[in-house]
Amino acid sequence: MTGFELILAAHLAASHPGPAQFVSAGANAPVACPAQKSAQVDVHWRSEPIKYDISQSEAELAAHHIDTKNPYGVHVATDVGGLMSGKISFQSSTEISSVRFPAQSLTCLWINRVSVDIVMDPTIQIASEHPKGTCEYVAILEHESKHVAIDRGVIEAYLDTIRAAAAQAVQKVGMVGPKPSETGEDFKTKMSKYVEGQIKAAMDQMYAARVARQQALDSKAEYDRIAAQCPKGGQ
Repeated sequence: MTGFELILAAHLAASHPGPAQFVSAGANAPVACPAQKSAQVDVHWRSEPIKYDISQSEAELAAHHIDTKNPYGVHVATDVGGLMSGKISFQSSTEISSVRFPAQSLTCLWINRVSVDIVMDPTIQIASEHPKGTCEYVAILEHESKHVAIDRGVIEAYLDTIRAAAAQAVQKVGMVGPKPSETGEDFKTKMSKYVEGQIKAAMDQMYAARVARQQALDSKAEYDRIAAQCPKGGQ
């Protein structure tokens, strides 16, 4: 087993098999895998429409886990009266093609296409104590909309990184074989999982950057700016 195959053996996942080709050759004829064609790598993203939720109170929103730190320190309670809860999810698929040599019971495999779909699903929550149209509602909406914009920006900033990670993984896998045909499905799984692992690593970089950017927005200066927009307790 080659060093690369040892790497592949550490990964598990399903693949989307591409078309299998069959090559006729005598049982004693030497088998050589064909030259690998360039794989197609597609990375796309989209955002669901922003949802707005004003059904929860400030106390209920305060109980939510958020990914940003308190800029005033752990002993000071902060409450801007809103929350942006948004999930960024992704799905990846790997299409693997193969050519089989029935006489020798051997198979060559390669990655034909990799697709990554990223979906952003934002929800802006504003405490029920701040009805629509009030000064507080407008100020909170403006702040939480900035969080949505940050998510969009970080996705766009990392598209090339994710695309490059997928392309490099495909190149690393290369042409696999010739392998005994009975092991073909196992190798498809290993090849797919290796690519998925590299994509996930790139996505994890994006998630880390997202947290850092969101925390940078939730600064003391930003919270003070929001508080100063409306008279205390005013509508």
